[in-house]
Amino acid sequence: MVRKEEIRLVATDLDGTLLRDDKTISVADYNSLVGLGKFGIVRVAATGRSLHKVYEVLSVDTPFDFIVFSTGAGIFDWKKQQLLFAEQFDGQRSYQLCSFLYKLGINFLIFKPIPHNNLFYYHRGISFCPEFENYLARHVGDFEQLNVLDYNGIAGQFLIFIPNNNSIFNDLRDRLLREFDNIKIIRATSPVDNHFIWLEIFPESVSKGHGICWLCDFMGIDRKHTVAVGNDFNDIDMLDIVENPYVLGNSPDELKEIYRSVGSSNNTNGFTDVATLFFPLKASLSDY
Repeated sequence: MVRKEEIRLVATDLDGTLLRDDKTISVADYNSLVGLGKFGIVRVAATGRSLHKVYEVLSVDTPFDFIVFSTGAGIFDWKKQQLLFAEQFDGQRSYQLCSFLYKLGINFLIFKPIPHNNLFYYHRGISFCPEFENYLARHVGDFEQLNVLDYNGIAGQFLIFIPNNNSIFNDLRDRLLREFDNIKIIRATSPVDNHFIWLEIFPESVSKGHGICWLCDFMGIDRKHTVAVGNDFNDIDMLDIVENPYVLGNSPDELKEIYRSVGSSNNTNGFTDVATLFFPLKASLSDY
């Protein structure tokens, strides 16, 4: 076992990693978060969720110290309930991206500035996309139609829904990167329907990994003293930046071939199985 004094920060993805499929945290994983706090470990949730959506699954007393939200576009002090950092597109780049995506004829969303980036504009493209339509149906009241050619406001991110096909993803990613510099393309498997990919567009510096780096600098922590747990492609930047990256048993085989993994999943206390590789955590809160 690595000595506990060698680890100072533990980061975990939420959906598909810490959260079970019913969007709750198991008793064992919750107790592990508490136990890490007893050891003085900085506990970070790194998620693609907006801050608004984080509150849908975490209460203010959930034992985290910081939240890296919107895939690293924002960083939030969970204990102080204070925004620390935000990275977004300026109006000119928003306009350029809107115009380009409009010409491609695809369905896309553009999210309003942090911390209100749970709200968004939508543009319906040429082809019907059930994942796009279902997303709108789940977020009634949170959106308005986009006037594509006139939009020049600050944007938190862009989101495109495409079939879960590597060739389609790679082609669209490459076209975007040829057209624009200083952007970041992040791939995430849809948490609702794994037949679709969510292609997210952020400013170039945005990623979960950048968020972890920012926090390490903020807290004076060397990255060699860090652990991260994830389960999907949008965790890659975070997994690559820490010294001790792990994925769970429910991760795609491609990721399990690259990173150390445990056999347990998000539904079977996978986070705890990783944490106990480093710390002698207790099974019950009463044991602390």
